[in-house]
Amino acid sequence: MILREQRQKIAKELETSILQELKGLYMENTEFEVRFAKQETTFDQNGFDQVEFYITTNPGEPLKPLVKVASGGELSRMLLALKTIFSSEQGVTSIIFDEVDTGVSGRVAQAIADKIAQISKYSQVLCITHLPQVAAVADYQYYIVKDVVAGRTQTSVSELAEPQRIEEIARMLAGSEITPLTIEHAKELLKMAKKNHNK
Repeated sequence: MILREQRQKIAKELETSILQELKGLYMENTEFEVRFAKQETTFDQNGFDQVEFYITTNPGEPLKPLVKVASGGELSRMLLALKTIFSSEQGVTSIIFDEVDTGVSGRVAQAIADKIAQISKYSQVLCITHLPQVAAVADYQYYIVKDVVAGRTQTSVSELAEPQRIEEIARMLAGSEITPLTIEHAKELLKMAKKNHNK
């Protein structure tokens, strides 16, 4: 019973923290709840409880299990919110995000970039991304290429120097055709990221 009481107490704190983090990721209408159900199996090291996250992102809709209702973009932001909380609370030293920005763009992409930058104050972050806003907040940027050589896939990774970085972020912004305007936009993104990093 002590384990259950502790879990319920921490669950309430987690609910508050998650909602706060999600507001910063433009999910201000979200309702989130941690629910407990007693397992029918025997008691083990995890106790009797089965814990499940319930969520709704649309006002007036009932809460449903997170795994059944969240879209790709919503799941990405939920994961980011959880990792933001746990990185500062539990002293996590390294975190890998594999396209955590899937299904988002615009202001949400910038909010995700800011959140990743916040996490990097407590933990080392490795992030695979296709979004320029996220790439711009990195201290170091690498370019990954997959090639098929003699019938086998080979992956190469190279660190980008500042000029290459500007060009790659411009490509992420504009696609295959890079213009002087997209180069300037890429420079501005990097400049803003450095300014925010030094706050």
